[in-house]
Amino acid sequence: MQKQFIFIILVSIIVAIFALTNAEVMTVRLFFWTYQLSGSLVILISVALGALLVLLFGLYKSVKTTFTLRNLNNEVIALKATNESLNSKNTVLEQEIERLKAEVNTLQNTVVQKPVVIEKTED
Repeated sequence: MQKQFIFIILVSIIVAIFALTNAEVMTVRLFFWTYQLSGSLVILISVALGALLVLLFGLYKSVKTTFTLRNLNNEVIALKATNESLNSKNTVLEQEIERLKAEVNTLQNTVVQKPVVIEKTED
């Protein structure tokens, strides 16, 4: 951050020196209007408008990023809730599977323990 601040100060000083060395009056035409302005004033106004545009585009990007981040955070919260719900359902289903396996084992043991008697019928 400090390097960026120093860079901005240096660029500002260079622009100010450039503007002061080009201070002669010049004609500026903007659409249908014509003005007589100092060259340094034209340079400073141009730099200020450029800085304003950069600031506006930066703010737009920052706001867009903030909204995107907020939406993604909401999506993460929703996905975590879904994950918790699915994990709890998974636990219940695993317990049900274990219960059913125990029941199957019990039924198999009762079938094996009881002898099967086949009666013949006479025709």
